[in-house]
Amino acid sequence: MPAPKIELFPLRPAVRTDAPVTLDVLVRITPPAVEARGARPALNLGLVIDRSGSMQGAKIAYAREAAAFAVKELAATDRVALTVFDDHIDTTFPSAPAADRARLLELIERIVPGGSTALHGGWAEGAKQVGDNLVPGGLNRVLLLSDGLANVGESRPDAIATDVHARAAGGVTTTTIGLGNDYNEDLLEAMARAGDGNYYYVESPAMLPALFAAELQGLTATTGTDVTLAVEPGPGVTGPDVLNELDATEDGRVRLPNLVAGFPVLVVLRFVVPPATGEQRVCALRLEWAAPGETARGTATAGLVLPAVPGAAYDALAPDLEVQERAALLAVARLKKQATRALERHEVAEARRLLAEARAVLVALAPTAEVTAELQSISEIDAQIERGDFAGSAKRAKHEAYLRHSSKPYARPDNQS
Repeated sequence: MPAPKIELFPLRPAVRTDAPVTLDVLVRITPPAVEARGARPALNLGLVIDRSGSMQGAKIAYAREAAAFAVKELAATDRVALTVFDDHIDTTFPSAPAADRARLLELIERIVPGGSTALHGGWAEGAKQVGDNLVPGGLNRVLLLSDGLANVGESRPDAIATDVHARAAGGVTTTTIGLGNDYNEDLLEAMARAGDGNYYYVESPAMLPALFAAELQGLTATTGTDVTLAVEPGPGVTGPDVLNELDATEDGRVRLPNLVAGFPVLVVLRFVVPPATGEQRVCALRLEWAAPGETARGTATAGLVLPAVPGAAYDALAPDLEVQERAALLAVARLKKQATRALERHEVAEARRLLAEARAVLVALAPTAEVTAELQSISEIDAQIERGDFAGSAKRAKHEAYLRHSSKPYARPDNQS
């Protein structure tokens, strides 16, 4: 399989001879096209659906519709399991090839809401179904959909995330889907991050079919999983500060989202570069990933070397507008996340101050499509706060911050960055 393309774009194309500089570097990783790698890998899915009492009404109806959509999109040779849970856990369709769609669809249609929420137990059973039938070279994933809090069995986020990470290390990844305003978004985001999957916030049940379509598109176009980026600063260079707030491995490599054809991964690294003479090596990068169907991990390398110029010449250099915008959008994501924490503490004035600060960052930028969309989002979150919908505004802001920091545009149902 062709290697991803790695490009590095510094905020300015030089460093200084007479003073240190803080330099933002945009790293763009472009996965190879789907056509270049042949047929898509086989899928092995564990559908895990919350049937607790709070799912009654439109939520359970749309959840059934979305699950049925996912089943209809599978090839007959893909594997699928169906697990449902309230305070009891039932695998109504143990993992098997997806050829018997009629039986699966019938079981999905029978799902009705019941008792409390054994979220961890439901996920664990779904992960067992996938793990016990692991498809070598395929994509093995649990899709967990819940609208409630984990209130039966294990409920500690750290303990659950640890279990999810252990499953991911064994090849079973996890995507979590939060429906409504009742669920614990910190838990579901932690599970997705630990599980090398995606986390979705669904404001309306009507979004679920499009969400499943986006998830399946991301799965079928995946060209690399378990992706890491090692960053080696140049001589005397300190950093990097990873503005995306991505997780790190035990040996300090940056964990990246899966490589999905058509969706570049964008990471902004911030370095402090000392005064230099001649040329300065800013950094060297090493990308590693696991390709579906291949045993050896893929690798690719890149680096950045810049000339050193006097201060006056450096100050005259125009900044790269895309790098500037990406760094600013990540700063806005951080402010939005801080605003959600303020809302959780019922500090409404502080939340609105942070959103106003984020708006000020945005209006200082050129009005690109992404900047305009972020401004619109902040206005809508502000309107939710004005209506007293603190839970909804917090969940929306957190999810948008997650998407921005994780660089997962394919995890949006509308596939917009």
